[in-house]
This record gives sequence, structure tokens and C-alpha cells, in this order.
Amino acid sequence: MKNFLLLLVVTIIFFSCQGPQNKNTQQNVYGSPPASITKDTQSAHGITGPLSYGPTVPATQPGDTIEVKFDVQHKLFHIKNNVAYKAWMFGDSVPGPILKVRVGQVVKFSMTNRSNENVPLSMDMDHSTDIEHTIMPMPHSIDFHAAMVNPEDKYRSINPGETIHFTWTANYPGVFMYHCGTPMVLMHMIYGMIGMVIVEPKSGFPGKVDHEFAFVQNEYYLRKMNDSTYIPDTAMARLKQPSFVTFNGKVAQYVLHPIPVKAGERIRVFFINDGPNNATSFHVIGTIFDKVWLDGNPANKLEGMQAVYLGPACGAIMEFVVPEKGRYTFVDHSFADAEMGAIGQFVAE
Repeated sequence: MKNFLLLLVVTIIFFSCQGPQNKNTQQNVYGSPPASITKDTQSAHGITGPLSYGPTVPATQPGDTIEVKFDVQHKLFHIKNNVAYKAWMFGDSVPGPILKVRVGQVVKFSMTNRSNENVPLSMDMDHSTDIEHTIMPMPHSIDFHAAMVNPEDKYRSINPGETIHFTWTANYPGVFMYHCGTPMVLMHMIYGMIGMVIVEPKSGFPGKVDHEFAFVQNEYYLRKMNDSTYIPDTAMARLKQPSFVTFNGKVAQYVLHPIPVKAGERIRVFFINDGPNNATSFHVIGTIFDKVWLDGNPANKLEGMQAVYLGPACGAIMEFVVPEKGRYTFVDHSFADAEMGAIGQFVAE
């Protein structure tokens, strides 16, 4: 009888432990059908899908499959007054649009290369050379860190006038980057081809918040050409010596236009360091991150963090409470980066 009771207890414990594991087991989807490339210059211009530009966080869309469309274009972009350069963009800004999906959703993705300029065959310049005379159309591609697919197939480069189509499935929750993967990758990234994907758990992120904001940190390596026009310089980028560092693409934009909140509110920040080279240490002066999910995955929880240190291609979700009325400055606590533009403010009323 004693042995029977012991066996019964062990059996109950075993199945009680196995039950939740089976219930929560994630069925990952690996790979997808082959990508295709079409010439589709007549399709509608713009972006389509659960997208927004930071600091706005887009809402997810219902359904098992969502359609997402990007355009790539070359366009003059101002990162501050009197500083502009010909950016290579996903969508209509640097960084590109934020995409938000749920775990398990299939992303039916297409991207059209609408760049309409010829560029130097080799833009790997130093300060002693001028723009080279051999020019060519510029191919582009996209690399989703949130996807699990064959990069040789899905992340192929496409020429101007071409559209690439492929699907991928969101397997893990978190905050992920995307970027152009066309060689030279460093060059395409410093020209502005970066962005963020937020993958929400099936049941949503834990807890309730009053506001959500999204920040993409990136570095610019710009060489001055005339009074206000600059050109990205890969020689500077190789030395990891940025000329500007920003949140959401513009120098100190949230100092010029602070983000309004209220005292006592809980704030959730989705953050990705798109680099391409340097680490960041994100800090909000006057409060503490009481929840931090590294890479944005709730399984990777930290508490009571004064700052969150993230290398290139690393992200986090951070939550904090605004303790009282006042002005709360957020910075890359590597203060050289803050001085170069990685600084902003929440203003609590």
C-alpha cells in the first residue's frame, strides 16, 4: 500500500508537470515556399500592413496571414537642420516602418525596388578620393531577423523595377531588427536601410501599460560635401567613429519635441539597437526600469535595471513608472553618443 501511494504521488506530479508544458509547446514553422521575383512597377506605391513610424507602435492585425508591402526608394533625408543626405529607404523614412505581428502569424511579404538613380560602382571611398565615374543601378534586399528562412532565397537582391515576394512565420516573441543584406551590407545600413519588427506573444505582452513607444537607435557616418549636403562614408564606418547617433533617425528630435506623458503612468518602450557598429546603454534619468525583457521576449525577464546595455542587432522591452511631474531625459548613457544626438525627453504633467 505504501509503495502504491508513493507511485500514485509520483504519477500525479509527473502529469501535472507535463500538462502545462504540452499546453504551451510552441509549434515552430521552419522555412517557407521559394521566393519569387517579378517586374511589377505598376503596383501601388507606398507601404501596406500593420506598420507605423516610430515612436508610434502599430497595432497587430487579426488573421493567420497578413500582407506586408515595402517600397525602397532613394530620397533626400534631413537628420537635423542643415544636415541632409541622399538616403536609401525602406518606406519613406530612416529607419524604415515598424512592423508588428503576433507569434504564429504568417507574413506574406513583398518589396519593390523603386530606386531611380545610378550610383557609383564602388562607394567605398576615403577622404582623398572623389565619387567614381563608373555608375550602376543599385540592387537592394531585406533581411528579417525575426524570420527563420533560407537567406540565399528570401534575402536575394533585386534590381530597380523588380519586386520580391516571400513568406515567413513569426515563431518567437520579441523585438527584432531588419536591414538590407546586399553587399556591401555596411554601406546599405549606413545609408539608412534598417528597421524594427515587434513580435507579440499570442496572448499579448504581460501586464497593462498607459503608453507604448518604439525607438530605433542608429549611427550615421557622414562626410560633408557642401553647406548642408552630406554623403555616407564607409571609411568612417569601418573605424566605428559616427558623426551622429539618433533615436528614430533624427538628431535630438525628442528634445525639440518632447513626448508628453502623465505622472504615475506606466510606460513601455520597445527598443532596438540597429547599429550598425556600436553598443548602447539606454537610460531614463529619474526612474528605474522595473521590467526588462531582453530581446523583447518575456521569458528573458530582468528587474530593477538602471540602464540596459545592448550590442548591435540587440533589442529589449523596458517598462517604468513616471514617478512625479517633471522632465525625464532619456539617453544612450555612453554620453559621447548622447552628445551626438541620442537624447530625448518625456515631459510628465
